[in-house]
Amino acid sequence: MALSAADLNTLGIDTSKAPRVEPSPEEVTSARQVPAWQTLVPGSVLSQALYETVSGRRVTIIDSPPGSGKTTLLVNAALWLGANTDLTVTVAAPTRAAATSVAERLADVHEQASVVLALNGVDKASSSAIHTPGSGAFQGQAGDIVVRTMASTAMSTSTTCDLLIVDEAYQSTFASLTAAAKGSEQVLMVGDPGQIGPVITADPSVFDDSPYPPHGRAPDVLRHHPSATVAHLPTSFRLGQRTVDAIAPLYDFPFDSSRPDRRIVGHDEIESIRIDRPDPVDLYAEVAHLAAAYVGQEVITADGSRPLTPSDVCVVAGDNMAVNGIAGFLSAMGNYPGITVGTADRLQGGQWHAVIALDPLASASTVSDHHLALGRLCVMASRHMTHLTWVHGGDWQCLIEAHEGGEASATMIKVRQNLIG
Repeated sequence: MALSAADLNTLGIDTSKAPRVEPSPEEVTSARQVPAWQTLVPGSVLSQALYETVSGRRVTIIDSPPGSGKTTLLVNAALWLGANTDLTVTVAAPTRAAATSVAERLADVHEQASVVLALNGVDKASSSAIHTPGSGAFQGQAGDIVVRTMASTAMSTSTTCDLLIVDEAYQSTFASLTAAAKGSEQVLMVGDPGQIGPVITADPSVFDDSPYPPHGRAPDVLRHHPSATVAHLPTSFRLGQRTVDAIAPLYDFPFDSSRPDRRIVGHDEIESIRIDRPDPVDLYAEVAHLAAAYVGQEVITADGSRPLTPSDVCVVAGDNMAVNGIAGFLSAMGNYPGITVGTADRLQGGQWHAVIALDPLASASTVSDHHLALGRLCVMASRHMTHLTWVHGGDWQCLIEAHEGGEASATMIKVRQNLIG
């Protein structure tokens, strides 16, 4: 027997309101699909960066180990600020290619975002979600995310923004950041302090006693500013724990590995090979054969197993002479340009399943600061997703001790000892 309206009212049910309509299963599913950049995890580095920015912090620095998702953090921060604040936001990248990549990532993550790729001469983007005004001096409004290069931002005399987000911040000098941020109220810098820094061609010794040296890496200089706060991403999703432990001396903050389980059958995460060849040509030939031997070997990932292709393999060397020699032998074997060969400077930012890294000290005719740079050592030891073969000579420690001294020398030796095992 159905209850009357009067009966329902006596039960405390308000019959003056329309009955509640249950959502359909499709509507429930749709409601749960909240974009990752809108879902902030309390205490996360992203949440901290956004809190500092929205609170008006002038300088926020996010340090990142290799493969920690720093670009993801940058993209999520820019999207959140564009959607939830009235700040005008500009992202400055080190190169045109990097700026294009960031714009594409922003558009891929959120198609409704107002992404502007402001590069001179670019009037068409790979995605219709990216606006291309064709001018590097484009001024954005609240809600826009304008992506430019550091150089164009520095050269402009008229553009302004509330927040400048600097991608790959350790590739910028303090002088270049000062020029780029002259029209900005706040700066958020994201980068890997272990990577290769900007190339300085002038003699900077006159600034040795300066608290803000113009040639210094921008985050290194600004971290000492009283308005600056520094945080770091705590884990690497590319590197296994063995590699994290090996390169740990190159960083002043702790981090661990969250890499999914993967391996190349028959190989450890890191292996080392000593090759002593008086003729560098013989060394290049042997390294080329080592690299070629990985093609066809089985890699096992969360998606299953498959043979490695040439594009999964990379050789990173210390100088162009070694690169040209190794590439020549690989070409003769039919594996180049399929197998990537390059210097640490050129391959910075890349990743491959199998990497053969030739210690610069094993192939250099004369040892220079270039071959001993800690940034190059870090890049060479962190390009692999699954496996690294570290190729070295027998005299590397003597060469370091003869050329360097102090803390840098001890760090070089410790990292190489970790790689050799």
